[in-house]
Amino acid sequence: MLFLISSSAWANVVTPQLDSLLVVGKENIYDLRFNQADSIFSQIRQEYPDYPHGYVYQAYITVLNYTMDQSNKQLDSLLDIQVKQAQEIAKKFKDENGDNPESHFMQAMANGIRAVYHVVNRNFIRAYWSGRSTKKGLEKAVKLDSTYYDAYIGLGMFHYYADLLPGALKFFAGILGFGGDRELGKQEVRFSADKGRYFQVEGRFIYHCIEYFLEGEKRKSIASLEKMYREYPGNQAIGLIIAYHYRRTGYLEKCLNYCQQFTDDYSDQLPQLTNLKYYNMAVCYYDLNDFQRADSIFTILAELPTRKSPYYQAAIYFYQGHLKDFNGEREAALSYYSQIKDSKQTQYWYLLSRMYVDYPVDTLMQDWIVAQNYLGSRKYNESYQATLAMVSDLDSGAVSINPNFPFLVYDLLGRNHHYKRRLNDSRAAFENKLSQVGKMKDNFRKAWYYIHYSRCLRQLNEFDLAEKYLNKANDLDDSFTKIIVQREKYMLSSREKKHKERQKLLEQRKNK
Repeated sequence: MLFLISSSAWANVVTPQLDSLLVVGKENIYDLRFNQADSIFSQIRQEYPDYPHGYVYQAYITVLNYTMDQSNKQLDSLLDIQVKQAQEIAKKFKDENGDNPESHFMQAMANGIRAVYHVVNRNFIRAYWSGRSTKKGLEKAVKLDSTYYDAYIGLGMFHYYADLLPGALKFFAGILGFGGDRELGKQEVRFSADKGRYFQVEGRFIYHCIEYFLEGEKRKSIASLEKMYREYPGNQAIGLIIAYHYRRTGYLEKCLNYCQQFTDDYSDQLPQLTNLKYYNMAVCYYDLNDFQRADSIFTILAELPTRKSPYYQAAIYFYQGHLKDFNGEREAALSYYSQIKDSKQTQYWYLLSRMYVDYPVDTLMQDWIVAQNYLGSRKYNESYQATLAMVSDLDSGAVSINPNFPFLVYDLLGRNHHYKRRLNDSRAAFENKLSQVGKMKDNFRKAWYYIHYSRCLRQLNEFDLAEKYLNKANDLDDSFTKIIVQREKYMLSSREKKHKERQKLLEQRKNK
């Protein structure tokens, strides 16, 4: 009875009118109508000046803007001010309303926005302290009420991502109170996705993105994201993830069809959406070997007055340099490559470009680029025949300026066989150069040779050997590659578990 009375009191912290306004405000966010949402949360501030909700959700909108527009200094200052105000009001609200889950959650949310702000600015020490306060608040909320499902989304993300940390970091994170548990994290995010009040949509979105990007469950998760996009057709961010999926899986015309439907209405407020639209289109044409059109769209993208994140600015420089290199314009290519900085945000593009900085694209490398694009655009026969022609060139004594060329060719041959499920042929292709791969001068591509080989071994149920080469790939000090390796290890472990279960079932049937 005491529990029911307490629960009823907690529920009444949010009045029906406030609840209605919060729901409408959040629905506007999901359709990317941020200005309308901000007006509603401003109304909440006026009508409920002692409640943190309007302050916190206005900061929430600003941090969403900031993550997609990191170079906007005005947003940086505004977010800092809004979070401080939200934290002050949330603390006062908790002090005045006693020990209830709503007050703990609102204070945790304010602290969580501060943590995201620090992460985006790569200030990880400050992010740790804000994150620690966030986690404690969320834990307190669910301890007071285990059915306070909105709080589980934050706890789930903490538990899931802490489990992805490399060994030493995971150990220290555990000591500091950030113990990782991948399965528990997914389950907690799913709680919010299934039963959350104000964060159900975010829960669904994050759950599907975890499955897609980190667990390789592409088919199921992309179908769920497509369903969400039908529910929120104005949310171009979801549409861009779907377009990205079709580009990465080689269905380039589908990606182009999506991108051509997107508007440029968000160019000022959410410039990353416009940038990604043109970026996806340009890369599609590059993968289709339509280099002239790709170059044209990259030029349009580079000249757009939209603010660009360091990551995508580096990506644009890479492709512009790469396309110049392909056409023999070496000085122009090097000029673009030189603008890619060796920083945490741009490291992927920096490492990818080093091979082209060291060695110009000769005719043999042009053949490899075209053949690889055939594979990426699902033109399997064209890619296979072009790859066999390069193998023949190597057998005839052809030598590229680029000493990595033989490894690139056999890596591509292995992937061609793998895509067509010729797994033993794929393994033989990778192993043709495996003993020499350690001498490869490009450590980035060496790591990816091992990753591609391990994928073949995984399909052949060679689990121990696959893990060995994933560990070799993990030697590269590159955050992007390390995330991929963690995902590959998870997929390897999942397949091994299912394989053992099947073997056990077959043995039981045999004994019967």
